[in-house]
Amino acid sequence: MFKPDQPIQSEKEDILGRHSFAQALGKAVLSHKDKNSIVIGLFGAWGSGKTSIINMTIEYINKLYEGKESKNKPIIVRFNPWNYSNQDQLISQFFRQLSVALRRKDYAGDAQKAGKQVEVYANFLEPLTLIPQIGFPAFLISKVAGLVGKGAKKWGDSKANDLSSIRTKLNELLVKQPHKIIIVVDDIDRLNNIEIRQIFQLIKSLGDFPNTIYLLAFDKEVVINALAGVQEDSGLKYLEKVVQAPFEVPLINKDEVARFLFSQLDILIKDLPEEKWDKNYWGNIYYSGLKHFFNNIRDVTRYLNSLRFSFQIVKDEVNVVDFLAIIGIQVFIPDVYYGIRDNKDIFAGASETGRTTASQTQAKTRCDKILEGVKDSNRERLKEFLKRLFPKLEATYGGSNYGHDWLDSWRRNCRVCSPDIFDIYFKLSLPKGEISQKEIELILSRGDNTDEFKEALVKFNEDGRIARFLERLEDYTEKQIPKDHIENIITVLMDVGDVFPDDKAGPFKTDTPMRIRRLCYQLTKRFDTQEERFGIYKRAMEKAERSLYTVVDEVGIQDQQHGKYHLKEKPDPVENRVVNEEQLAELEKIACNKIEEWVKDGRLKKHEELIPILYRWENWTNKERVDDFVKDMVNDDEGLIDFITGFLSRGFSYGMTDYVSKESWNINLKNVDRFINSKEIEPRIRKIAASSEFKSLSDKKQRGIKIFLDTFDGKIKDPY
Repeated sequence: MFKPDQPIQSEKEDILGRHSFAQALGKAVLSHKDKNSIVIGLFGAWGSGKTSIINMTIEYINKLYEGKESKNKPIIVRFNPWNYSNQDQLISQFFRQLSVALRRKDYAGDAQKAGKQVEVYANFLEPLTLIPQIGFPAFLISKVAGLVGKGAKKWGDSKANDLSSIRTKLNELLVKQPHKIIIVVDDIDRLNNIEIRQIFQLIKSLGDFPNTIYLLAFDKEVVINALAGVQEDSGLKYLEKVVQAPFEVPLINKDEVARFLFSQLDILIKDLPEEKWDKNYWGNIYYSGLKHFFNNIRDVTRYLNSLRFSFQIVKDEVNVVDFLAIIGIQVFIPDVYYGIRDNKDIFAGASETGRTTASQTQAKTRCDKILEGVKDSNRERLKEFLKRLFPKLEATYGGSNYGHDWLDSWRRNCRVCSPDIFDIYFKLSLPKGEISQKEIELILSRGDNTDEFKEALVKFNEDGRIARFLERLEDYTEKQIPKDHIENIITVLMDVGDVFPDDKAGPFKTDTPMRIRRLCYQLTKRFDTQEERFGIYKRAMEKAERSLYTVVDEVGIQDQQHGKYHLKEKPDPVENRVVNEEQLAELEKIACNKIEEWVKDGRLKKHEELIPILYRWENWTNKERVDDFVKDMVNDDEGLIDFITGFLSRGFSYGMTDYVSKESWNINLKNVDRFINSKEIEPRIRKIAASSEFKSLSDKKQRGIKIFLDTFDGKIKDPY
C-alpha cells in the first residue's frame, strides 16, 4: 500500500531519464588520474534526486569493472554521517569504515596495509575532538590526560606520539596501492551546522589522502549557511576551497513529474468504472490547482502514500476527482485542509437565496482567515481551485449562485460540496445511519427483481435507514434507474410503504408518505402516455398486500390533480395529469376494494393512518358505509380508544427567544364530529380515563384520551 520515500537503486527504475547524467558523473570520477585527493560536489535541493543519481553512478562504475580483475577496480566507500549521534563518533567511524573497506582480501596488499594504518590513525584520533572553528592540526586534547585502560593502550600503541608520522606512512601506502578510493558522503545537509562543518574539515584536513576521490551530495544553500564564519570566510568561499568539481543535479521537468504522477494514479484507479471518472472535471481540477503541488518525485511519493491508504477506505463513497484534490490539500497545505474540515457551513451546500450582505461578508472573512497562511502569489490561484471544489464559494466572493437545485446532482455524484457527503472526506467513514454509495448501487441493480428489491427495503427499515434511502433514491429517478425497473420499484413501494415509519416525530423529520408520492410521480413521468402510467399504478395497487394507506394516499394525490372533492381550487392542466378521469375512477375502485378487504379481516381498525383513510374512503363511497364501519368500531372500548387516538395531531411552534421548538398535541373535535358525535362518546371516554385499566394503556392512547377530554372541557383551545 505504501511506497517508501527512498531513492531508486538502478537505472532500470529511472523514469526521469537521469541515467545518462549519472553515467557522465561516473566517467568524470574515473577520469581523475592524479594521485592527489579531489572533492566532487553534487548539488541539489531536498527531493531533487541526488541519492538516486549517486546510486546509478555507482552502478555504472561497478558494471564497467564487472568480470574484470580486481587489482585496478575502484574501492567504493559509502559513508552516511546521519547514522552517528555525536561529533566524536562521526570522525572515528569515518576512518573505521574506510579501514574496513581497504582491508578486504580481494584488494592489493598495499591497500590492505593502508587499511591497517588507517585503523591506527583512527585509534589516535578517537580521544581527540576537532575544534570546529580551527583547521588541522589544532586539537583539543583535554581528554588525553585522564585516559586509562583501553584509551591509554591505544595511545601507547602509537609507535610515535606524532600524528604527522602516522599520516606520512599512511600516505606512502595509499600512493603505492593501485586502487582509486571513491568515498561517497550523502545527506550532509541533514546534519546540524556543527556536524556539517566537521564533515568538511574532516575532508579538507584529516582525510585528504592520495588516491582518494570524494563524492559529496548536499543542498548547496544549506551547507553554505552552515559553513559561514569558518576560518573567517563566507560559507561560499570555504565551500569553493573544499569542492574542486561542482555538479548541479539536472532540474526535473514538470512534465516528467506529471507523467510519474499520472502513471501511479492510473494504477490506483484502474478498476474504477468509466462512468465514475469525469475526464473534463479531472482536467479542470488538476490544471486549476492540483498540479501546482508537485515539484519533484518526493512530492508525488508523499501524496501517493497518503492517497493509497485513505482511498481504499472510501473509494466507493466519494467522488474520486474531489478526493484526489482534498488529499492534495491535506498533504501540502494542511492548515487549509483543517480549515475546510472545521467550517463545513461555508464550504458545503448551496448558495442561500436572499442571503444578506452581512452574512456573505462574514463567510468571506472566515474563508480569507483560512487562506491567510498561503503565500500571496498562490492565494488567488488556491481560491479559484477551491471554488471548483466548493461552488458555494462563488457567491461568497461575489460570483454565480448555485442554488438548491444542484444538491441532488452533487449528492448523486458524491461530491465533497454535498453536505450529505462532505464528512466522509474528512472522517474516512460513513456517518451513523448513512447509506453507502456501494449499497445504493447494489440495491438499484436489484430493481429488476421485486422480491430482492423488497427484501433490501425491509432490511433498511429494520436498521432504521429506510427514510434516508428513500431520500437518496430521489437522486436517481430522472434517468439513472432503468426504465424497465420502474414498475417493479413502484410495486414494492405500494406493497410495503405502510411498514415504513412516518417519521413525523419532529419539525425536521422526513415525511415518508410524501417521499413515496414524490418517487412514484418522478418515476412515472418518464413514461410519455397516461395509459402506460395508469397500467403501472393499477398493477402495483392490485398487488399491494401489506399496505393500504400508501395506495389510498396515491389515489388521493391523483384526485388533487383533477380537482376532485374540493381538494384543490384549480385542477392541473390536462396534459400534466398522470392519468385521465376514467383511469382515475378505476384506481379509486381498486382503493375502495382494498379498504373493504382490510375491513373484512379487521386490519383497518388497527391502522396507524385510520382517519386519513376514512376521509378518502368517504369521498369514494357512500357516507353510510363509512358511518356503519365507525359505529361498529366504537361499539367496544378498545375500538373507541383506537378511533380517538387516530385524531391526535402533533404541532411545533417557536417563540421569539426560543432556540428549539415547542411541541403541542391537539385533537380537532370538528373532525371527530364528522364521523361520530363527540358529545355522545365523551361520557364513555371519561369513564375509561377514570378506570383502573387506564394506566395500562400505551402512552399514545393515554395522551389521546387526555387531549380529547381537555379539549372537550376547554382546557386546551381547539386550534381549528
